Amino acid sequence: MLKTLWSRKLTIVISVVVCVGAALAYSTVKTPTYQSSALVEVSNPSQSTTTGSSGFTVPDPLQELSSTKVELAAATILHDPDPGALAGRVSGSVDATTGAVTITGTGSTPAEARAVTKAYSEALVSQIQALAQAQIDKYTTALDQINTKISLLQAGAALNPASSAASSLVTAQINALTQTYSTLQAAQSTIQIGMPYAQIQVAATPGESTGLSKSKLGAIGLLAGLLAGCGIALVRDQFDDRLRISPDIGSVIDAPLLGELPQDNDVKRGEVSIALVEAPQSSMAEAVRDLRTSLRVLLVEHQSPVLVVTSPEAGDGKTFVTANLAASWALTGSRVIVVSADFRRPRLEEAFGLRVADRPGLSDLIKANWKQGEPSDGPIEPGHVKAPGARRTAPGGGRSLPKATTPHDETAVSAYLLETGIDGLQLLPVGVRRDNPSELFDSPGMQPVLDQLHLLADIILLDTPPVLATPDTAILGSLTHGAIVVASEGKTDRVDLERTAHRLESTGCQVVGLVLNHVRRSSSDSYQAYSYQR
Repeated sequence: MLKTLWSRKLTIVISVVVCVGAALAYSTVKTPTYQSSALVEVSNPSQSTTTGSSGFTVPDPLQELSSTKVELAAATILHDPDPGALAGRVSGSVDATTGAVTITGTGSTPAEARAVTKAYSEALVSQIQALAQAQIDKYTTALDQINTKISLLQAGAALNPASSAASSLVTAQINALTQTYSTLQAAQSTIQIGMPYAQIQVAATPGESTGLSKSKLGAIGLLAGLLAGCGIALVRDQFDDRLRISPDIGSVIDAPLLGELPQDNDVKRGEVSIALVEAPQSSMAEAVRDLRTSLRVLLVEHQSPVLVVTSPEAGDGKTFVTANLAASWALTGSRVIVVSADFRRPRLEEAFGLRVADRPGLSDLIKANWKQGEPSDGPIEPGHVKAPGARRTAPGGGRSLPKATTPHDETAVSAYLLETGIDGLQLLPVGVRRDNPSELFDSPGMQPVLDQLHLLADIILLDTPPVLATPDTAILGSLTHGAIVVASEGKTDRVDLERTAHRLESTGCQVVGLVLNHVRRSSSDSYQAYSYQR
């Protein structure tokens, strides 16, 4: 899993950048919110009220906080014409032990939040006090009425003093009213003693920013980006059929891994073409030496082997591998010939810095040998073979070499070879007349060329087109000792690599091994610092 995440690190980095950027953008565009709070002390109804004697109960402060009267009073204090919108910016909570009410108000600025909290605190205190005062006023009105009745009864009794019975009745009425007066007066006093029933204990605090700060949002974005990036990386890996690491090879192709060539910036920029000559102490040069050693072991039983170097598709670096493998072999003292057999897009000559425009080569050589082998009853045009002739055999075991081998013999391979500037390494260019390449490779003129090459060098490497692009490589592979397949890590599709191996094997071409190119980290990298210290 760690290897997968490391190989997909770019996906993770992009995900992190996007999430952090989105979080910071949100923190910039979102409207800031500030919060202020105040503490209002409200007398506990169970302690401060005597329902039977006073008839007054302290109301629920939260209900009063959301009441229309409090909203209107707060709006009046704030000079806000929309009390409904103002109500949504205030909340309250009651402490179950003390009965204190915490009022919290919000606003777009610290001052606005504090003003809202203060207005609602004052409005709530005023409302509770107004309710208590209303009850006191009610008792005052009742006492005044009783007092008036007592005065009238006393005045009536003074006008009729002779009637004892009437006098007794009036006295009883006055006594009853006096008792009621005393009861109501006691209840009124009880309410007045409990005053005030609400008061602001802690004034509105300065407004503080609410929500998440920019730093916290950035941290959340970073964490979200990491999680999302890792998830995307793992999901992509499940559906990605591209070649990633060498263990993939065993499940795709039944051939050994000959070597891993690292991803080299100098090679990518075109500053290095032949690593063993231009950068002999580089990790690329070491990787090519490892490739040469692996191939020597596999070919120990073959004398002057002829191999095609190909790839599933263009861009895998087959030409680079061909040129560097040939150079490394020649530097050991062997005779090596590289053949530019990619008629459609020849690049091998450029790798050695050779300009071969309008210079005859492989295509002309095949046609010359084909023409020499034509029957006397008439010429056979290229691409229109009358009969395939004898069954083809491996290089060196077929037709005999032409007798004429002088530089002027157009059928002699030696007449077309070019020096590359590396001792022991010669190049057979692609040639001029390259019409119908598949027909040329499948013609009777191809086998004599391979037979001559077999006798002229210790190893022959043919740079051929991608297998899945043309049938040329499959045809040439059937005439040689095998094929070296070059694949790109992170680019070559596993299915394409499997199809390449099957196509070659279907024509009788053995896949000698695989070269994994553009590897982000080669096994030889760990030893470079040690290998070339001075």
